[in-house]
Amino acid sequence: MRFTFFICLVMLFWCSGTAFGDTPSVHISDRPTWLSVLKPYNQRPSSRTIERGFYYALIEEQVQVEKQADYNHIIREIVSETGIQNASQISVSFDPAYERLDFHDITVWRDGKPLSRLKTSAFKVLADEQDLSNFIYQGSFSALCILDDIRKGDRIEYSYTITGRNPILNGKFCSNMYVQWYTPIAHHYTAIIASSQRKLNFKTFNTVPKPVISEANGLKRYEYEGFQVPPAHDDDSQPSWYNERGFIQVSEFASWAEVVNWALSINPPAVNIKGELGERIAKLKKDACNDKEKYFRAAVRTVQQEVRYMGIEIGEYSHRANNPEKVFKQRYGDCKDKSLLLVSMLKAGGIDASMVLVNADMNGHVEQYIPTAYAFNHAVVTANVNGKQVWVDATMDNQGGEGTDIYFPRYGKGLVLKPGSDALITIPPSKGGKVIGEDIYTVKDGKSPVLFTVKTTYTGDEADYMRGKLESSGMAETEKSYLDYYAKIYNKIEVKDSIIVKDDLKTNKLTTIETYKIADFFKKDSTSDKLTADLFANFIYNQFPSMTGRIKTPVSLTYPYDASYAMKVVLPGGWNINEDHDSINRDYYHYESDFTAAGDTLSLNYKLYFLSDYVPVNKLDEFKADIKRLNNTSLGYSFSYTLQGAAKPSTTNSILVLVVLLLMVGLVVLGVWFYQRETPGIVFAYGSTFVPIGGWLILIAIGLAATALVTGSNMVTGDYFSLHTWNVYHGNQHEFNFRSLVVVEAIGNIILMMYAIFCLVLLLNKRDILPASITGYFAFGFVFFLTDYILAANISSKLAETAISPLLRSIVTAAIWIPYFKKSSRVQETFIVPHPPYNYSYEGPGVAEEPAS
Repeated sequence: MRFTFFICLVMLFWCSGTAFGDTPSVHISDRPTWLSVLKPYNQRPSSRTIERGFYYALIEEQVQVEKQADYNHIIREIVSETGIQNASQISVSFDPAYERLDFHDITVWRDGKPLSRLKTSAFKVLADEQDLSNFIYQGSFSALCILDDIRKGDRIEYSYTITGRNPILNGKFCSNMYVQWYTPIAHHYTAIIASSQRKLNFKTFNTVPKPVISEANGLKRYEYEGFQVPPAHDDDSQPSWYNERGFIQVSEFASWAEVVNWALSINPPAVNIKGELGERIAKLKKDACNDKEKYFRAAVRTVQQEVRYMGIEIGEYSHRANNPEKVFKQRYGDCKDKSLLLVSMLKAGGIDASMVLVNADMNGHVEQYIPTAYAFNHAVVTANVNGKQVWVDATMDNQGGEGTDIYFPRYGKGLVLKPGSDALITIPPSKGGKVIGEDIYTVKDGKSPVLFTVKTTYTGDEADYMRGKLESSGMAETEKSYLDYYAKIYNKIEVKDSIIVKDDLKTNKLTTIETYKIADFFKKDSTSDKLTADLFANFIYNQFPSMTGRIKTPVSLTYPYDASYAMKVVLPGGWNINEDHDSINRDYYHYESDFTAAGDTLSLNYKLYFLSDYVPVNKLDEFKADIKRLNNTSLGYSFSYTLQGAAKPSTTNSILVLVVLLLMVGLVVLGVWFYQRETPGIVFAYGSTFVPIGGWLILIAIGLAATALVTGSNMVTGDYFSLHTWNVYHGNQHEFNFRSLVVVEAIGNIILMMYAIFCLVLLLNKRDILPASITGYFAFGFVFFLTDYILAANISSKLAETAISPLLRSIVTAAIWIPYFKKSSRVQETFIVPHPPYNYSYEGPGVAEEPAS
């Protein structure tokens, strides 16, 4: 297989050399005379926005439509040693099949002096086949110039022109021109120059400067100029259709009907088919016996299975498909080759079929584009089979099902290449497949290895995908990767039997069965004879995307996705648990879980559906909170097992509960003792000079009460006493830090709550010890939240982000109220009541009484 692919590559490069004639080269010439002259601009971007050690002082692009020439002028400013690494080479891609590359200037400015680096010998022209791993050969090349002797502070300036257009567009102009890159741009200028008679259509996306339009000498000039353009940012988890960069779409196509007519003119279905393809069509007709549905599926399987995917998209073949007879004979082709082949075969069998242009990245969002030949990157097929409209992706393989029962990806919108078609149409969504997982842990006793059986069933497109994956990886590699996955959870796991694969192509249902033995399923409690085990639904958790705390783009979801998953534990002695149910319903996903037990089997059942292909930005906080909650509570389960065989399921960290209860009792005793301490040498006179509670002290009273209520509520709802929370980082490098964090938060919150109640009682009784006590309360709050933040930061940035807000509040609170209680005259006049009561004396109007003896 690898040798065949190597021979194919050799032939490709030999063919490319034949097609091009001479080796692609770089030319040197003067700048074009039709260019606009820019005013100099020397303001640099803010240093805070500069990444990778350099920025663009200028990006200038001028396009002369009539001369088929694209001029580019770029200036890079190196601001650090990192910039030397990232910006000291020049690379320009071009297609020598129809483009000529001319460099006009390469200058390195140092200390205000120009150093010319332009010479043809400095360039290496290399094949630029970034899609070769995807079996697409485009014939493009890159002219690479690696600059030597570049230093911090240098200014690299270069300019070049690419002349020529792909002849497949028949002279029509289409382009997407970006005015924002991923590095700061101090000055950006784009100009499009075309004949006044040429009708160009424009649409801008995101942030684009307003154009300045002028006309002279029969030419129309469209100028877009921007200054201090910020860098755009992508995130790994964003949908493929999301693009925040500013760009201008230009197209000479006035309507989608024009695009259809152009595409049909270069890709007409084959007629009067002869040769090997003609013979195959005749055989398929004979086998089908006039059954169009049977003929349809046979033709689809022929193209999908017998014609491999491989595209040689040199020159006009970027959009023109090869002759179907040629494609079938050579047994390879790209999406348009295979689609036109299938359309031709279906038409030859009396089935109305058409090629459809879609965008596999934009999906339905392609409708935001104005009509253009560059709106699409994929070709598929639609056919009317016995009155039923069917959609087929000819590049897919291993598709199960019979007749017209075939999965089609959700491309959303498409342009049907059929006479009279004049608009994008909505492609009906195909029914998605399912993934049904079942993990069964069979416990014989507390000493023997646990039998672990994994049964996974795939239907529809999920079966198509898994079928191809198994074929690609091979069974030996698949078994190794599966074992490696489970070994991260159980160190002492080993394979019991080889994977069993059951594949039913007719119903398109594929099932895999894995069997393992786990020797370390249970962990022994050092203080008792109990064996404990933790289960976690990684199958479900792994479907959620990974998100950073700073993400500001929509988050992509696998859509459609429908999964059911069950973990079952078969345990001698049976179960006695409270059934539990959890669910989350959002616009973009649905989750539910059910925990039940019957006889000797515990069943943890989960379902997950993604209802959209992304999570919008305004729902990200909600989504993150959901994932955190599921991770902490719903996706895990812990239980204990005695060697006598009795199952004692537990989800509560009883030790931590006991510690907190003892702490609360101790704090109550300490608070009563401290409150009743005698305040010696003080005689309190109750009378006209008494100052009641008021002013800012009312806010303190409300704050103490709120702190006690909120903290108490958080202790009940915060899962501090859940065994799953305790075991979240079990076996992880952060296990000790996380458990320390749980203990600190549980104990700290209890102390904070009880301390707030104690201070509130002192405040309401106007006790003289309140100022000192509440100062300690605020100081404790700061120390507690600082410790909490330090522990959280040592675990993850997400936990640190959660802990920073309480810490900042405690600092502000302490800074305001500690000085107030130390210096306020109202505090000194209000909190003067001592203890015990016999220290009181009472003053009536004009009469003082001695305290009772």
